[in-house]
This record gives sequence, C-alpha cells and structure tokens, in this order.
Amino acid sequence: MPQSRSGWLTILPSGKWFLQLPRQALANRTRRPLIASLGPFAHHKRLYTGLPNQHPGRIRTRINWKMVNNSVRLGPLIGILTVGEGAAFLGNRDNFKDIALSGKKWGALVFVFTPQGINWEKKKVRGYLYNERQNIWQEMILPFPHVVYNRIPTRKAEQRPEVRKTLSRISDLPNVTLFNRCFFDKQELFQILDNYPSVQPFLPATKKLDTLARFQSFCSEHRFVYLKPVRGKAGEGIMRIEYKNNAWRLERLKEQRAIVRRFATLEDVWHHVMGHIGQKKYIMQQGIKRARYRGKPFDVRVLVQKNGKGEWSVTGVGIRRSGSQSITTHVPRGGSIISLSTVLHHLFGADPEMMEANIHHAALTLARALNEEIEGLAEMSMDLGLTEDGKLWFFEANAKPEKFDEPSIRRLSLANLIHYAQYVSRLQSGRGTVAG
Repeated sequence: MPQSRSGWLTILPSGKWFLQLPRQALANRTRRPLIASLGPFAHHKRLYTGLPNQHPGRIRTRINWKMVNNSVRLGPLIGILTVGEGAAFLGNRDNFKDIALSGKKWGALVFVFTPQGINWEKKKVRGYLYNERQNIWQEMILPFPHVVYNRIPTRKAEQRPEVRKTLSRISDLPNVTLFNRCFFDKQELFQILDNYPSVQPFLPATKKLDTLARFQSFCSEHRFVYLKPVRGKAGEGIMRIEYKNNAWRLERLKEQRAIVRRFATLEDVWHHVMGHIGQKKYIMQQGIKRARYRGKPFDVRVLVQKNGKGEWSVTGVGIRRSGSQSITTHVPRGGSIISLSTVLHHLFGADPEMMEANIHHAALTLARALNEEIEGLAEMSMDLGLTEDGKLWFFEANAKPEKFDEPSIRRLSLANLIHYAQYVSRLQSGRGTVAG
C-alpha cells in the first residue's frame, strides 16, 4: 500500500497548481508528466513539479500526497460550507481561518464555499482559499471537496430551499463525507435519547410545551422548571419557573438583565409565557439544583469529536458559571469561564479524577447514542449539570459548536477536525489513499 507523504502545493490565481516533490519521489518513474487527481470528480489536469516564479497572489500550503499508478493523489480537500451575501460569504471567519491554517499544518487543503458556488455538472466549486501572506480570502475555482463541513451559521439560513437542496445533493454524492448535517432540535434530541437505557439516568424530565393542562401538570409535579426554545441558541429565550413563598416566580432575560414576575396561579403564568413566545416551539424541562462554585451555579461544557481513528473522544471539558444577572451560563450573557480542575478540586477534593472520568463517560455515552440515530455526526458540544452529590444531568447538545476559549481545547479540536477528515478520506478511496 502506498504511503502518504507531505509536500508543498502552490496555487496561482490562474488556477495552475504546482507540487514540490522531493527528488526521491521521482526515482524509478517514467519521464511522462505526473498527473494529479485533485478530487473524486475532477478531470485530470497537468501537475507541474517545478516551483513557479514569485507571484503576489500565490497560496502555498502543505499537502499530503501519494503515488498511485504514476498518478499523484492529493488531499483531503475540506470544504467549509456556509452561505453567501453578494460576493462575500457569511460565518465566523476567524474560525474558518484557524481551520485553514490547521489544514496547512496537517496536510489538508481547506477552503470555504457556498451553495451558489457549486457547478454540479463539472463537479467543481467557486471557493475561497485563505492567503496567509496577505491575510485575505482569495476566490478560485476548485475541485469538489472530499469532506464537507457544514458551518451554515443560522437555522433560518439552513432552512432555505436552495440550502436544503444543496445539503441533500451533497449527502447523496459517492466518496464525499458531509458532517454535521443540521442544527439539533431539542425536542427530538430528548425523544431519541429516551429510547436508550444507557443514557436515561442522565435525562431530566422533558415535555413539549403545548397545552395549559400539560403545563400545569408538569410544573405542579416538579415545582422548578425551565422553558427552552426548541431551536434556541446561546441561551436565547430561556425562562425559569419556580414555586417560592406561595407564588409562582417567572424569570427571563432581557438585554442581559433578569426580569422577574410573580403570579398566583399557573394559568396566569401560562398566559404571560404565551404572550412572549408567540408561535415559537418550546419544551419544558425539570429544573436541577446544580452544585455551586463561589455561590453561583455552573454548567459542565464538554466538546466531543471523532478523531483520526473515527472514534468518539472527549476533546476537552470547561466550566461555565452563571453571571449575577443571568439564568444561563452562556458567556455572551454574563457567564464566566473557570477551569475544570479548579472546580472539581473545590467540590470533590478527595477524588476529582474520578469525577472527571465520570464526565467523560457520560459525554461519550450520550454522543454514541445520538450517533445511532442521527447521520453524519462528527462533533458536538454538550451542557451537563452537576449536583453536589456528584450526579450528572444532560441539558442540551449543539451540533455546530463554537470554538472553546481554552487554548488547549481549541488546539486539539482543530487537530481532530483535520485528522477525522483524513480518516474518512482514506476509507472512501477503498485503497487506503489519503484522497482521490
């Protein structure tokens, strides 16, 4: 089986590709021009083995390659799928840049593209490569990627007919891996997980918010309840209901401040809630009395990803503590970041390692259960609750996690992303090739 090696690929704005090969790579080869297969659907194109003259618009990047039957196979090519706005593209460009630079480090070519940039007949895309020297994104015609990383930024954009059609067509392409295919729906997540005995101990009671009778029954049973939008993000729209001092207390966020109202009956609460949520779909979730660190509750945020062996692994765990005026732990809403070891030593000084192992076990068990039912998962972040007696609870998961602020977690997350793309590309080739 041919072994993959690393070389340097130079791409010019004209579309010419130059691969710098070591001399020994040409030993015992014919003098015929080397041919590069630059994508599973790309036409063969001539690959130049010398280096071009200096060109201000050139992009030079490390790429993995191998020789197969006098052809050079390059890759993987990783396409970050987002949506466009005019001639530009939307999304977190700093994140895209980090992924592109990680691809350069590990031998993968990363670019950004949009549904409008796909030429389905020629199996090529109008994509954007990051030019590190000029700190710009350059538009070029590129082969169709081996791996498509869905980073469409919003649920609304993902529901556009042309975007849904694009995702469907990509998922049907042979030798192309698409992940993560869509945002999660909180209600569907809990319905899926409730069918798996291995994760049921982690699940708080969760019901659809649909009728006054169900609302009254659920709140009367639990006395402490969270209302969450089914398709919410970053804590938007969350409300907290608790029975205290002979009244129902409703708390919600407005412009980073907690707004509190008290009601005599659950029917009064219901009418108030309905006036705020309108037609949005919500779930009711049993409130959990979480452990506190320095007087404030916190969530355990875990990033799980598939690694270079295609296996689920815990990339990192961080603590997100709620702010003084917040009912959520999200940092944009006043939450703060604290290291896991600090909190676990504070709460479980005798055996923090065992608690950390329990967190890893819970997160991996949950990820594998979701992966049984949801196709194309390769990463997710999840929020877990931790009680003072060490019990873990699952609150929610995010199919398109934002970057973690902890540098060590961020570095490993980028490496896992590239290595998993390399893994699936090797599997696709059927011959152990890096790409082709």
